[in-house]
Amino acid sequence: MRPEHAVTIVLLAGGRATRLPGKLARTIGDEPLVVRVFRELTRTGRPCLISLREPLPAYVARHLTAATVADTFDDAGPLGGLASAAAQIQTPLLFAAAGDMANIDACIVDALERRYHDEASHGDPPDVVIPRHENGDLEPLAALYDTARLRESATRMLALGRKKVAGVLEGLHVVYHDIGPGEASTFLNVNTADDLAGIRQR
Repeated sequence: MRPEHAVTIVLLAGGRATRLPGKLARTIGDEPLVVRVFRELTRTGRPCLISLREPLPAYVARHLTAATVADTFDDAGPLGGLASAAAQIQTPLLFAAAGDMANIDACIVDALERRYHDEASHGDPPDVVIPRHENGDLEPLAALYDTARLRESATRMLALGRKKVAGVLEGLHVVYHDIGPGEASTFLNVNTADDLAGIRQR
C-alpha cells in the first residue's frame, strides 16, 4: 500500500455491537451502514484498510473495495483493531474511523489533515489531531494520528492491560479540532434502531 496520499483511512468494522446486533450491515435506504461510511470517507481517493474481527456478510463485503486486516489482539476492542491496522500501514498518517459513524465524510479528514500540516509548518508536527466537542468530550475514533506514534502508544497501552482508545493520547503531542455547533451531528454513532432511522440518505 504505497499511495500518493499521506493518510490511510482505518475503518473499524469489528465491534461486537451488543446494543444493535449486526448494525454495520443494516441499511440506510438500500445501502449498508458500513458501506455508506466507507464510500463517504474514500470519495477523494484516500486508501483504506478495514479492521475486522470476523468476515462481513458477502452482500456487504462486495461493496468494500479495500484491503482488510484481522484484529490480532484478543478482546481488546477498537484499540486492538487500531494497533493491528497501524502495523500494516505505510502512509505517515492514519484516520481512525468508527464504522457506525453514519454522518462522517472526507471533509473532516481534509480539515484535520490541513490542521496537521499547518501545525507542522510552525513547529513540531502533532502526533494526534482530534476533534473536541464544546463540553470537552473527544472523538478518538474520528481522529488523525501519526501512524508510528499510534502504533507505539497503542501497543504499550495494550501491554499494560489498558483498552480505552483515549489512553493512547498519554505522552503524545495532541492538537484539538474544536467542533462547532453545526458539526456535532457529524460524529453521531449509531447505537439503536432509532439512531439508524434518523439518518438521512446521501
